Amino acid sequence: MKIESNPAHVEAATTPLHWKQGFAEDFADFPVAYRRVKATVLQEPRRLCWSDGAAACIGLNSKHLERHAHDFESCFAQGQVEYLGQTLAPVASAYAGHQFGVWAGQLGDGRAMLLGDLPSQASAGDWGFDTIDSIHLSDRIEVQLKGSGQTPYSRMGDGRAVLRSSIREFLGSEAMIGLGIPSTRALCLYGSDDPVFRETTETAAIVTRLAPTFLRFGHVEFFAHFHHHDALNHFLQKLAKRHYPKALSARHDASGLNDDDLYKLALFKSIASRTGDLIARWQSVGFCHGVMNTDNMSLIGLTIDYGPFGFLDQYDEDHVCNHSDHQGRYSYSNQAAVGAWNCKALALAFRAVISDEAAPFLAEGLQAYRRAYEMRWQERFATKFGLMPAGFKTQQKSDNPQTAQSDEQNLGNDGGASIHQFLEQSMQMLQRCKPDFTLFFRRLSKTSLNRPQEASELRDTVLDLASFDAWWDAYRDIAQGQMSRLRWDSSHRQAMMLAVNPKYILRNHLAELAIRRARGDHGQPDYDEIERLLHALRKPYDEQPEFESYAAEPPQWAKGLSVSCSS
Repeated sequence: MKIESNPAHVEAATTPLHWKQGFAEDFADFPVAYRRVKATVLQEPRRLCWSDGAAACIGLNSKHLERHAHDFESCFAQGQVEYLGQTLAPVASAYAGHQFGVWAGQLGDGRAMLLGDLPSQASAGDWGFDTIDSIHLSDRIEVQLKGSGQTPYSRMGDGRAVLRSSIREFLGSEAMIGLGIPSTRALCLYGSDDPVFRETTETAAIVTRLAPTFLRFGHVEFFAHFHHHDALNHFLQKLAKRHYPKALSARHDASGLNDDDLYKLALFKSIASRTGDLIARWQSVGFCHGVMNTDNMSLIGLTIDYGPFGFLDQYDEDHVCNHSDHQGRYSYSNQAAVGAWNCKALALAFRAVISDEAAPFLAEGLQAYRRAYEMRWQERFATKFGLMPAGFKTQQKSDNPQTAQSDEQNLGNDGGASIHQFLEQSMQMLQRCKPDFTLFFRRLSKTSLNRPQEASELRDTVLDLASFDAWWDAYRDIAQGQMSRLRWDSSHRQAMMLAVNPKYILRNHLAELAIRRARGDHGQPDYDEIERLLHALRKPYDEQPEFESYAAEPPQWAKGLSVSCSS
């Protein structure tokens, strides 16, 4: 893909896309890590959607899109990348992993191809990370096509992706960024009339995905399981240098371990902590990944590989979003435990390149996972309920340090075990009452503690009135007590809650309607609904009255919708 500046159109001029292929360069001495591949092009491709937010991460905007539409099509629909007169063949990487708890052997990029990487203009927030997160994103962004054809790792598959799953991935990844959940991003979506055979004949599509890195647990497992230890050591060094540089200077008091062991232990601990933090964030917005195999887990804590994912409608802790998951392994309530299981699998892979003396310290990484999960879970859910959990600094300013310290101590007395216990009781209430998860918290954010009529309106959304009434009395006492001690007024509390309780999520039926319109199920294909949903999901915490219909409970017909791994 070539982009050249035009002095006659200064406003549309652009810096050429400076492609590199860092993964191939990093593993030039370890050819087992990847294979060069050729994309299967889309015939007569159509650009269906484009994310301005994702484009900005690599320095592109709508003017570039208009001016270089043909070049973008060659690149993102056909996998043709040229830079400095050279054609760069895409790369497919090898990895392995556990699928549904069973070792699946070698896997790899079966329908994804890494075009290369571009200079980054993204901030941590552009990937859904908090500004204080201890993650280094490096200065480059990897660009990957999903659905671009067979690779040596396709395992008898065709390497293609269908329109329905591609629309879901495009919208899902950008929706997560809007929610503030770390995720890969979707730059653009191209479709064509090329037939793809799944349960029925469907049409093909390609999503262009962006990420600081697409490296996953499965890469570590691949090198470890097949005894590519030199490659694994090289891989971990590169990972630490680019994304966890603090690990390289790690020290363990009185351990007597060598520097090589120390940095690997610190690296594993950081990865596990990031994973726990991510899954707690998923839980807080009712997100279900659907297929949390180890090969679908990011090494930097991104949500990756959007397949049979979904968001909770009616609250049900046992909800399974993937109808292929017959045992419910990846149910909403199991996600935290599966995350811990996956980290144990990763620890076993790390074990291949650390000493016997260092091995027992891997348990600290597993503890870090649990601590990160529990801390973020309590922080997010306490805030969703309008409460301040123990251990979190109040934002209330005080001119008297002694008063501020007293407030923190008083909050701790009330907000330790009692707040955690109350949150658990609250989740039990939700399980019995089964309200719409998103709407319940949004309505709670606007419900006054002192207005019985507003509480009555919230009460009307639940199934078990007695459970709700008992919970409400306890909730009001705790919330009013904290407001008094923290000197919050109702507007401060409401603003805090609205900032974490979204009004809009990508409900299954909304995605389904966009898919049906794009397929032209009832007329000519229409892609406007994808764009409209994208706009609404960019700011899910804002009111956006023009998108009010997207905030409603799903219609009756949508309750029978299901998704699977088929794409």
